[in-house]
Amino acid sequence: MENIDPVLWSPSKKMRTLYAHLGSTSTGSLLLSSPKIKSYDTAILAPVIQHVPRSIETPNWTLSTPDEPEESYKSRGRLEAENAELRKQLALAHLNVTVRDNILEEANATMVFQNVGLKKMKEALHQQEEKAVTDRARLFKGKAQVLSSDEFTNQVKEMNTARRVKDAGKEANKVARLRKKELREEMEKEWAQMKERHVAEVEAWSQTCSELLAAKTKKKDLPPKPKLGKKPQVPVEEDEEEDVDDEMMDDGEV
Repeated sequence: MENIDPVLWSPSKKMRTLYAHLGSTSTGSLLLSSPKIKSYDTAILAPVIQHVPRSIETPNWTLSTPDEPEESYKSRGRLEAENAELRKQLALAHLNVTVRDNILEEANATMVFQNVGLKKMKEALHQQEEKAVTDRARLFKGKAQVLSSDEFTNQVKEMNTARRVKDAGKEANKVARLRKKELREEMEKEWAQMKERHVAEVEAWSQTCSELLAAKTKKKDLPPKPKLGKKPQVPVEEDEEEDVDDEMMDDGEV
């Protein structure tokens, strides 16, 4: 990195370099991989509060805003002494800025690393929250059940009834979707025919206007240009149910 021009060392290049280094480590590669991570895969980086070391002197900022008015005449020796002091303080200021820039860069890198880790954890948590509950889980609820009991039998009947109702609803939605698709295709055909008729009507209108203008007819007396009607739309039913494509899991059937 020492041979890279600082002007070309852009933030995006720094990010790509950071991700490349993360991917080359055993811990960082988990954050950049597709599989969901687990709580024991990687540790969360603790925040590090850094300050400019006390060994680095603070520049004398008062030199930039002197309290005393400038003298009209200064000796050469005094000017040389002031210039030397200004160069010294400027070097200290440059050192302070460099240290602070490094601290900010490390803090930003830490935040990026933490953000990637939190994103992966959020994905894992979301996957856990959205995990489908199977029929078997609803029936047994993590406990032993007496399969011959009336309560268990009634639960199975209720679940089978609910499944049949859901399947019937899905079939009805499927029929409704097919019907809506057919209507949409019919509307598209009708719209195409309307546009074709409109093109023919406009051509006939243009021909008629040309003939009338040749016959010295005033423009205000010309027939109006044919208008294209509105595009037909498929009627939307207010009580139309949204389709849910969640199939019952095989291992959830009893």
